[in-house]
Amino acid sequence: MFPIAFMMIVTVVFISITTIIYTFTEDRIKLNERLRLKRAVLYAAGVRLPDDPAEIEEAFNNRVTEVKDDAERVRYYEIGSSDSSDDIESYVVIRTGAGLWGEITAGIGFDKDLEILQGLEIIEQNETPGLGGRISETWFKEQFSGKLPPLSAVPEGDETSAEQFQAITGATYSTGAIRDIVNSARKYAQREIQGAE
Repeated sequence: MFPIAFMMIVTVVFISITTIIYTFTEDRIKLNERLRLKRAVLYAAGVRLPDDPAEIEEAFNNRVTEVKDDAERVRYYEIGSSDSSDDIESYVVIRTGAGLWGEITAGIGFDKDLEILQGLEIIEQNETPGLGGRISETWFKEQFSGKLPPLSAVPEGDETSAEQFQAITGATYSTGAIRDIVNSARKYAQREIQGAE
């Protein structure tokens, strides 16, 4: 009986501590998640990101419009001009796909004609560190700017065309997941955005 009682007490103590910590930090966690999403949308749209969180918030509020469905879920983001005009410069969609160890969520930006990629930002991923986890590295994400989907992958280090990107060596599944997410994002954007016009 003693080992069972001891395990129950230890479990209750640690669950209580975790619950207390979460309760006191819940607002900050949600604030950081919102800031991370805003940062991802701006990055995917090719907007130069300021360092200060308050400036990121201001840039998002000044340039980004969330287009929602009837259930108040965001369908896509319209990125306005940096001047005070109402011109739309680009669009960003958030798409999710299956990675090797879980879902990969990415923000994908397109020009106003939905033809050319503006950027890619990985919002969430659980890929293997040092292999598939490299999809979050700057060199990998930056190569998508200016590309014309649908895309295919070439080996890391090879020259690429406008319809290709460099794969990550040893991360075939993760590379394929990003390819599929980006290619499906274009179809989604065309359906959602052009269909709404």
